Amino acid sequence: MSTSKTLSLIKRESFFDDSFFTDAWEDFDKAVQSILDKFDSSGLKVDVGTRSECRDLYSRIRTSKIDEDLYASQALQITEKDGKFQAVMDVKDFSPSDLQVRVVDDRVVVEGKYFKKSEDGTSTSSKSFYKEFTLPHNANIDEISTALSKDGVLTVKAPKREGDAAKPSGAVTASSVQQSVSSSVKQSSSSVQQSSSSVTSSSVKKVSMSSSSSSSSTFSSNTSSNISSKSSLDDMAKDMQDRLVFSHENVNLKLPGGQ
Repeated sequence: MSTSKTLSLIKRESFFDDSFFTDAWEDFDKAVQSILDKFDSSGLKVDVGTRSECRDLYSRIRTSKIDEDLYASQALQITEKDGKFQAVMDVKDFSPSDLQVRVVDDRVVVEGKYFKKSEDGTSTSSKSFYKEFTLPHNANIDEISTALSKDGVLTVKAPKREGDAAKPSGAVTASSVQQSVSSSVKQSSSSVQQSSSSVTSSSVKKVSMSSSSSSSSTFSSNTSSNISSKSSLDDMAKDMQDRLVFSHENVNLKLPGGQ
């Protein structure tokens, strides 16, 4: 069963005049830049000196495009770092009274309505606004906060849970390494025992294999400890000789040039 909680929106001053939003200024600049890059060909870049000009241009783009697509011209930026989550978005076109932020399980849901009056003011049209974001697994859902600037910029923040360090994908712990090694040793031991059992039941007295591995040494030792009837030894030795891969000690190599 899913759980849902509606968050309270804290009303603040204008976005770039309120120090509360300082850590989100850069993110919102990036969001505005992405809209300018999409719809404007002037090459204007957002920085501290051009911020006001860029926001004016962004507002004009937003006004002309919002009826075509509610989302395509909306400034929106999501950042996740070390388990922390932050979303900043332009919602000034949506009615603050109908704007709602909820936490549903591990997701943040932002909903609202967009109203537009006809030119003569006799009618209005509306569209629903809906955005959903999945939180990082180690974000502290209980500490999510939201704030809305009076010029219509919404921020949603979720800090990382205390003492919950984010593990990189594929991280290997000492415990997992130990378990893996233990498992490998057991499998190797089981394999050697099965090989030994198979060979001893075939009544081979001894097979010499030149190798430095401990498993081959065990193989040789185990096979030498079991002897069956002498009459079958020659035939079995020939059969094993046909199937074994010989080492450099029992293969005559002819080098180029007759050396």
